[in-house]
Amino acid sequence: MGTGAKPTMEQTGGGTAVADAQFVWDDLGKFKAEGRFLEGYPSDERTFFAPRDDIHSMLVTLLGSAQHSIVVNMFGYDDDELNKVIQDKLAAEHVFVQMSLDRSQASGVHEKQILARWNNDAFGNSIAIGTSSVHNAISHLKIVIVDGVYTVRGSTNWSLSGEQQQDNELSLSRNAVIAAETRAILDLNHDFMLKQMVGSKLDVGKLLVPQAKDAMPPMPPRPAAATRAADAPAADDR
Repeated sequence: MGTGAKPTMEQTGGGTAVADAQFVWDDLGKFKAEGRFLEGYPSDERTFFAPRDDIHSMLVTLLGSAQHSIVVNMFGYDDDELNKVIQDKLAAEHVFVQMSLDRSQASGVHEKQILARWNNDAFGNSIAIGTSSVHNAISHLKIVIVDGVYTVRGSTNWSLSGEQQQDNELSLSRNAVIAAETRAILDLNHDFMLKQMVGSKLDVGKLLVPQAKDAMPPMPPRPAAATRAADAPAADDR
């Protein structure tokens, strides 16, 4: 693991928890196993690898730094400490939180316990659970955008095994153009999932993995691009 100490959480005024460590771009080397990035690294990008780097602590610090918004599209969501930071942001009326989660992962026992503590009805929160817009495929992205500037992408699910045990990559960008492009895609995915939830009469249970063979959640009309893609043979989920 990296040399940076894992941030702890503490309660501050107003009941909002924040990470002890500040998120400072030029100090992110402390989360690398080597304690630094190679000379000549792109100025607006940082890359981390699990299990050698301290990805978990970096994510805790980044999410804790959010002042305006957190937008998430996540396949595996099973990290209690990251969820604690998100919960505190959900409770903060000055921070907009948008989350899109894959229905197959959101149906896990631990995931259900996490989701049960959220308050989706609070001001500034929008949470959706669903699928890809084509063939009810999984929503396999592992992306978070913080404050419209920082974009996290890669193969790393939000779980301790994904962050600390599996071979995974996580790239962090501070390029606002990349954040804007990525946000448009995440918003489209979120919109589709919300329409799925409306089609289910807001019964999230209908959106979780069904027990009956070949059962599917209710689907809104496909976007034109998705309809064209649906005409092609379905590929196996990887």
